[in-house]
Amino acid sequence: MVTRLIILLISLWGGFSLAQSDSVLIPENENCKDGIYLTPTDFRKNNAIEKELIITPINKEQIDFYYKVTLEDKINFTYASTTFTLETKKIWGLVQNKTLFVNYKGNFYRVPVFGAICYFVGVIEVTGYYNGIYDPMYGMGTGRAVKTKELHEFMMSFYNGKIFSFDIDYLDFLLQSDEEVYKQFKSLSKNKRKKQAIRFIRMYNEKHPIYYLK
Repeated sequence: MVTRLIILLISLWGGFSLAQSDSVLIPENENCKDGIYLTPTDFRKNNAIEKELIITPINKEQIDFYYKVTLEDKINFTYASTTFTLETKKIWGLVQNKTLFVNYKGNFYRVPVFGAICYFVGVIEVTGYYNGIYDPMYGMGTGRAVKTKELHEFMMSFYNGKIFSFDIDYLDFLLQSDEEVYKQFKSLSKNKRKKQAIRFIRMYNEKHPIYYLK
């Protein structure tokens, strides 16, 4: 079971430990370009579709222009004198005012903790079932499905753009590559580790700068 978990984590975090071999360091004061990023690879190459290339009636001077573009069903843009049309739900993410937003199940969420390990909060739809409750339309105990929306925490690898639900065991695995950070992390109780998870992600990111692809 442990071996299977390790294999899963490695596959989710593919390229994490070897990323520097094909990359160049992102200067500390350099930000990603504002724009639309079709894939994680485009983001790692800082290859954005900027507003000048996007065909839309939306006012391009608005500070939330890119976010408003993603509210449309499709995005039209030009590249190398050719016009392309793409479903917005297939876009990987966008950068607006130097802040990354990633697409998770059709919604774009701000990534407040950005680095080798990214962290953000998103909304997911959860289906619950009510049994044994009298309903004037359906009678007793029908087991009706009720859908609600809940806030959930997520983590993402900068190196491959894969998103998965936040789990303290995943974080434990990732932090192991830094002996100093990991030692501090493991010195805390499991409850304190969970409460201070974001602090340790930031600590790790500060010691492990991220890289663009060459």
